[in-house]
Amino acid sequence: MPGDTTETDNIFDFGESDRYHNFLQRKVDAARFSQNEGQCRSNEEIETEFAAMRTQAAKIREV
Repeated sequence: MPGDTTETDNIFDFGESDRYHNFLQRKVDAARFSQNEGQCRSNEEIETEFAAMRTQAAKIREV
């Protein structure tokens, strides 16, 4: 039936809340490690990069 999903269809179905919490905690831990190692970029750097990509995409659409 439409809308029905099996357990393998939904990648966000973690079942138990503990599994989901552990998943999120690993993501947070990895992000903190990267930040502490100086592997992060500032919001300004990211915004500058994406602004350039948006400008390039707009130019392509004009052609």
